Amino acid sequence: MSLITTTSRVLSRLVAYFCVGLIYLILGLLVTQVLMRYFLGAPPSWTEELAIILFAWLVLLYATVGLYEGFHVAIESIPARFERLHRWADRWVAALTILFGWITLTSGIAYVDRTVGQKTAALQIPIEVLYLCVPVSGALFILHGVSRLIGPAEPAPEEATS
Repeated sequence: MSLITTTSRVLSRLVAYFCVGLIYLILGLLVTQVLMRYFLGAPPSWTEELAIILFAWLVLLYATVGLYEGFHVAIESIPARFERLHRWADRWVAALTILFGWITLTSGIAYVDRTVGQKTAALQIPIEVLYLCVPVSGALFILHGVSRLIGPAEPAPEEATS
């Protein structure tokens, strides 16, 4: 197993565990907001803003896990008996994933650069904290795409026999 494939696998697992932690943190923030609204009549505005920032990170990071684990939406348009065509299509999708990751990475870096100095409304933290999730996910897309491109081709799915 190559270094890139191993790194892709390890980072995917770490990101998945990190995303589970984000889910619990978001849930805690929203429960806090609801309880404070119900009991005190004045929910803090920062809990909602932080939940939105964490949700953006959660969605983009877990999309990279979906790419690695292959649970993203896919349309099987090539019959399973065309094994060589399947392998070619998998490589093509990996190459397109790398291109998408590159565009996401470079565009994200440019956007973060344009927003330097701005602050969020309630927390008054740099807005880059929110927008950095785009180039980070782009870099992970590239890593997982390269791993799929150089890694062994997955066997064609077996036909169900019932």
